Amino acid sequence: MSFRFQIKQIIKQAVQNLVLPVCYRLFCRQKADPDLVVFADAHHNSRPAAMELLYRRLKKEGSWKLCEHYLDYGNAGAVTVARHSIGFMKLYARAGAVVICDNFLPAASCRKRQETKVIQLWHACGCYKKFGYDAADDIPENYHGGNVYRNADLVTVSGEAAVGPFSSAMRLPESCVRPLGVSRTDLYRSGTWVKKCKERFYSRYPDAEAKKVVLWAPTFRGNAGDPENISIDIWKLQEELGEEYLVLTRLHPHMMRQKLPEEKDASCPIPTEELYPVTDVLIADYSSLIYEYLLFSKPAVLYCPDLDEYRSGRGFYMDISEIPGEIVTQQDEQVLADAVRRACADPDRLRAFLDRYMGACDGQATDRIVEWLKLQKRGELRG
Repeated sequence: MSFRFQIKQIIKQAVQNLVLPVCYRLFCRQKADPDLVVFADAHHNSRPAAMELLYRRLKKEGSWKLCEHYLDYGNAGAVTVARHSIGFMKLYARAGAVVICDNFLPAASCRKRQETKVIQLWHACGCYKKFGYDAADDIPENYHGGNVYRNADLVTVSGEAAVGPFSSAMRLPESCVRPLGVSRTDLYRSGTWVKKCKERFYSRYPDAEAKKVVLWAPTFRGNAGDPENISIDIWKLQEELGEEYLVLTRLHPHMMRQKLPEEKDASCPIPTEELYPVTDVLIADYSSLIYEYLLFSKPAVLYCPDLDEYRSGRGFYMDISEIPGEIVTQQDEQVLADAVRRACADPDRLRAFLDRYMGACDGQATDRIVEWLKLQKRGELRG
């Protein structure tokens, strides 16, 4: 863990534990506005994809007062982060609802007023690798600010099987975790959206229309503040597969900040979710994006040369063999290429997997979340 990262953690804790609670109490002198919905995030400088559909839907209805509050804390200075956090507390103190989609420490910095509801959309589907308080690397060891997920009134998950794992990872009661679906996956049911994704991709890669597109999209290892990666020699894999294939990479956002020359030259700038419609075979490892990709009923290969180490280290919520797709544990591009050529989607296995882990991602998730908000505002929500 770098010295810079440790200093930022100390400053964040001081602001969160001392400054923000005081600010919140001062700002709470105002009444809460049940129509005010604040969208906040500490990992992006603009609206995250996970929030896009819910924001659009509420804006279209016209009866909500929407406010956006975003800043990538990882690339911002300590003073800027402190100011942004205090600005959020002013909004938090009078909001009817706050929408987040990842860890957002300011929302957990105080005992919030009961009439304000925090909705955690989270940014990942399913329940694959352990995270949060179930993983050794997710919450910094020297962090002493209380549960980073506390104050969440609703955590939306992709299916019934994810309720228990999310409850455990976030140390929240299962009543807060509901299989309403993941809002952004509603897009995947849109023919218009799929068409636009294909047009954008083929305008950038015109030769790909005559090829099979293979996408390598790994997760990161270790801590988000100091991530590591398992690399593939992309050029060797491309050579093994031949001209019939086009091999591209899309790294995890935490890894995009690192200099990885081997992957960088083959890295695709298009957002990962927009690549699903054009990808013929996904090479994944322990990333939850595998759940979303499989909604398109396409084949995948799991490249896991560090499987035993990962299982004994971070660990899983499920048996990795449940995931439809061949598991490759040899760090060998020829073996991987052979698995890519063999890859095919087994419809029965795929259906059983999606029913269990993605059953609520049916294109209606945003509707259910909006209905929860409305019932909550009217005081009609039960259970």
